[in-house]
Amino acid sequence: LDALATQSRFGATDYTFVVVGWLPHRDFAQLRETLAREVGGQVVVDVVDTAPEEERLAPVAFDNPAVLKPFESMVRLMDIPAYGALDPTPLVAVFLPLFFGLMLGDIAYGALLLAIALILKRLVARGSMIGDIAQIWVYGALWAIFFGVLFGEFLGPVGGRVFGLRPLWMPREGEYILALFLFAIALGAVQVVLGICLGLWEAWRARERRELLSKLGVLLALIGLMLLVGALAGYLPPSFFTPTLVAILVGMVLLIVPAGPLGLLLGPLELVERVGNVLSYLRIAAIGLSSLYLALVAMEMSSLAGSIVLGGIVALLLHTLNLALSMLSPTIQSLRLQYVEFFGQFYHGGGHEYRPFRLD
Repeated sequence: LDALATQSRFGATDYTFVVVGWLPHRDFAQLRETLAREVGGQVVVDVVDTAPEEERLAPVAFDNPAVLKPFESMVRLMDIPAYGALDPTPLVAVFLPLFFGLMLGDIAYGALLLAIALILKRLVARGSMIGDIAQIWVYGALWAIFFGVLFGEFLGPVGGRVFGLRPLWMPREGEYILALFLFAIALGAVQVVLGICLGLWEAWRARERRELLSKLGVLLALIGLMLLVGALAGYLPPSFFTPTLVAILVGMVLLIVPAGPLGLLLGPLELVERVGNVLSYLRIAAIGLSSLYLALVAMEMSSLAGSIVLGGIVALLLHTLNLALSMLSPTIQSLRLQYVEFFGQFYHGGGHEYRPFRLD
């Protein structure tokens, strides 16, 4: 069926033929060289400019180095980028393992996950979805070991209370929990603002004036609101108070005016939604704390078991459960932050992936 359908792309007379098809730009030189080598000068190859109305038909070919290939699978789970739109794969490759490692944040769990991921990679076919997830776990496990050193965690509090391990940065318990939550919100603010800036750039490229003003407005209002909270909380000088109010006011005007009368309702709702996007990153700290306290429960219950053998069995079961949860929950929640909070600011999907015609 593919072969028959492909014939519709051919035009021929007794002495000539014309074939029209899509090809990634990076492969054009190779195609020309191959045809020149195989059939000489009898075939002429040229690039045909794509008309604007044909762009929706153009397939999309990912063009990332091998180290980023596993993250293309994560983008495909959401949607294929539209033709000419930004490919978010490199950004996902930065943020996804980083957030995963920050949620896990334990030296022992990170090392165990690294070993499991490397074994899994050897057992499954290269390029499969499971293989891609295993490779992402490798990156996430390395980040988890790094943050485990910063938090001073080895099987949760066992490292500190048994082995004397001390955090290089801060522990994830006690009076430092508030700082952990603030750090998670700060990470959310960075990624959401980055997403809005990318959306602003996409609107500029597409000459979408209304979208451009809306993105600029929400950017000004959101940054102004964050600075205002910082000034009111005493983290910033009082001199920031007036400029932040001006930024919020200008941003709200840019949000409201392009939408007309409905902007009086939609503008504030847009800002509230973006604030909600930032606060959603609190899950990074919350999931990390749940893992820490489950490890703490494992240590306490093993000490109350009455015997070394029974205590060891209890600790093993609870730490195994914690490791399993730590593999699944941070993966799902990290992806959720990319798809909803980050992609929602700039991502344009709806494309279809380039699949070259071939007979196997």
